[in-house]
Amino acid sequence: MDQLVVGGIFAGAFLGGISRWALAHIPAPRVGTWAANMIACSVLGFVYGQGILVVVAVGTGFAGALSTWSTLAKELGQLIKDKEYSEALRYALATALLGLVAAGFGMRWGARAFGV
Repeated sequence: MDQLVVGGIFAGAFLGGISRWALAHIPAPRVGTWAANMIACSVLGFVYGQGILVVVAVGTGFAGALSTWSTLAKELGQLIKDKEYSEALRYALATALLGLVAAGFGMRWGARAFGV
């Protein structure tokens, strides 16, 4: 079981990392970071309450590699450094609040998909 869990995390992280790389090439500022984090929140919600292998492969592996909270922090820091306070606040709130909404929708879709 341990090898299966590690393999699942590795496979999920590989796919999540590739997805993150692709989103990083969106030319609009902060769009790729925001999209990656919203998708990761949805995916985490979707697999919530499923078996351990699904949770670690898809949740920990894929969503963990896809999400980019450190880039969010860097972008927020740059906005603050540039004294764009309202944009920083809007970006932070949009990420936090809509991330919760995305996780909620993911949980709802997951419950329907898995028959919970």
